[in-house]
Amino acid sequence: MRQAVAMGWGSAVLLVAWLLPGCAQLGGPPGEERLSEAGRVVVTASATRGDPRVDQRAYYAYSRSVWAELQGELDEAVRWEREALTYDPKSLHLRIHLASLLLRKGDFRAALQEGEEVLALASNNIQAHLLVAAAYQGLRNVKGAERHYQEVIRLDPRRPEAYLFLGNLYIETQNFPEAIRAFEALAGVDPNSHLARYSLGRISMELREPEKARQYFEAAIERNEDFDPAWVGLAASYEVQGRYEEAVRVYERALADDPQNREFRERLAQVHLRRGDLDAALAAYEELRKTDPSNLLLLTRIGQILAEKKDHERAMALFRQVLEKDPTNGEARFALGLSLEDQKRYDEALEVLGKLTAQDARYVDALLHRGYIYGQQEQYDQATAVFSEAARLRPREGNVPYLLGLTFLQRKDYAKAVLQFEKAVALDPANPQFHFQLGAALERNRQLDRAEAAFRKALELDPKHADAYNYLGYMFADEGIKLEESVALVKKALELEPENGAFIDSLGWAYFKLGRTDEALAELLRAVKFSRRDDPTIREHLGDAYFKQGMIRDAVREWERALELDGTNEAVRKKLDDARQHTSRDAHRNSQ
Repeated sequence: MRQAVAMGWGSAVLLVAWLLPGCAQLGGPPGEERLSEAGRVVVTASATRGDPRVDQRAYYAYSRSVWAELQGELDEAVRWEREALTYDPKSLHLRIHLASLLLRKGDFRAALQEGEEVLALASNNIQAHLLVAAAYQGLRNVKGAERHYQEVIRLDPRRPEAYLFLGNLYIETQNFPEAIRAFEALAGVDPNSHLARYSLGRISMELREPEKARQYFEAAIERNEDFDPAWVGLAASYEVQGRYEEAVRVYERALADDPQNREFRERLAQVHLRRGDLDAALAAYEELRKTDPSNLLLLTRIGQILAEKKDHERAMALFRQVLEKDPTNGEARFALGLSLEDQKRYDEALEVLGKLTAQDARYVDALLHRGYIYGQQEQYDQATAVFSEAARLRPREGNVPYLLGLTFLQRKDYAKAVLQFEKAVALDPANPQFHFQLGAALERNRQLDRAEAAFRKALELDPKHADAYNYLGYMFADEGIKLEESVALVKKALELEPENGAFIDSLGWAYFKLGRTDEALAELLRAVKFSRRDDPTIREHLGDAYFKQGMIRDAVREWERALELDGTNEAVRKKLDDARQHTSRDAHRNSQ
C-alpha cells in the first residue's frame, strides 16, 4: 500500500502532535528512542516487568494507560498515566509519555508543564525538548518552539526529526528561507529523506517556482515511490504551468502501480476537466463509481459532466436519483436547476432553484441564476428583487451589483444602472467588464464624457476588449465627434473580431458620418451579411446611406424593414414618411 500521509501544510501544530504520539511499546532497552520511516518518534517503555527497582503498581497503571491510548481513549490514558506517576514520581519516561498524551489531546499548557519538569531534571533530554517545542507551537509561541528545536540540533546535529519539525514550523509562519535551510539540512543529515525533498517541493510551489518544485517532487518519488503526496505535488507542478498532458501521465503512472487509489483517480478526473476533456473525466469518474456505486457525490459529479456534454436527460436522472436518497442535497438540486436553465425550461428551473434554502452554500448563486432567468422572461421586477436579495447577502461581491445593473439596463432605467455599475467598479476596480458596462449605462444616460472615460479604463485594463473599442468608436460616430478616431477604434475591434456584424455596422456608420458614403454603403451591406440576426439598426443605417446616394426606393425598402423589426422607432417612421412624401412629390412633378 502507498503512504497517504502528507506533511501537513496548514497546521504544523497538528503535524507535531501526530509525530509525537508517545505510543509506548513494552519491551526493549530502557529509554531507547528511534525514528520510524514516517518520521514518528517512538519512546519504548522504561518500565519492564520483573525489574525490582520498578514499583509494580506504576507498571500496571502505565500498562493501562498504553492500552487506553491504543483504544483512542486519551482522557482515560492520561488518568492512568497520572496514577502511574503517583507511584513512580521520578520516572522521566512516564512524564514524557504523559506530555505526549496531553499534546495529542491539545492540552498544550499541561504538556508544556510536564515537558519542562523533565528538562528540570534532565536538561539534555532530547525527547523532552521535542515535546516542549511542540507544546510551544500549539500555543503559537514560535520563538519558544524554535529555541527547543535548535537545542535538539545542538545536542544531536544528526537528529533528522528536529530539522523536519523546525522546517514545518517555519512553513507555518511562512518563513520560507529558514524553512528551506532546515529541509536542506535534513537532506544533508539523511540523503534518503523523501520528506525533505517533498517539503522543498511544496515550498517551491508556494514561491511560484513550479519547475523547481517538479524536480524536488521527482527526487522525493525516487526515494519513496509509495509516498502519495509527492505524486500529487508532481502533477500539481505540471498543472500550474498548464502542462495538463504531463499531469495526466503522472497520475496514470501512479495508478498503474496502485490502481485502487481513489485520490489519484479523482485528481486525474479533475485534471481532465481542467484540460476540457469531458469524455476522459467521465471515464475516470465511472471507474470510481464501479467500486462505490451508491456514492452520491460521484453520481452528482457524473451528472454535472453529462450536463456539460448537453446529455441533459441522463444528467437529470442522476440528479433526481441523488435527491431521492438525499432531498437536502443542495449541490444536486443546484445542478438540476442549471441543467433545466440550459435547456431553457425556465419555469421548471425556477421551481427547482427556488427550493434551495438560505442555509445552503449555493443559495446566493441560485438567486443569481433565478435573476438571470427572470431577465430572460422579461420579468424585471422579480429579477430586481432576487438580485437585491443577493446583494444584501454578498455586499462585497462586485458581480452582484453588476447583474443588478444589467437588469436596470434591460428596464431602460439608466440612472439606476449607472449606480449599480459604480458599486461594482468600486468593489472590483480591476474588472474591465464592469467599467465597460458602466460606460454603456453612462452613454445611454447621456453622460458622454464619463462614458468615454469608462470605456478607456476598460481598454486600459484589457487591451483586447473588442466591445469597448466598438462601443466607444460607435459613440463618437453617432455623436459626430472624433470621427477619425472613431474609425480607428472600430477597426481595432474588427482586428479582434473580423466577422462581427455589429462592428462592421459601426465602421459603416463612421464612414457615413465622415461623408465617405460609398465606403459606408459597402460596409453596411457587409454588416447585413455577417449579422447573426436581421438587425433594425443596421437596416436603418443602410437606408440612410441609400438615401444619401439618392437611391430613395432602396432607402424606403430598408426603413420599412427596420420598422418591421422595431415598430417603436419613431425616428425611422419619420424618415420613411418624409421619403414617401418626397417620392410622391417627384411622381406628381413627373406626371405634369
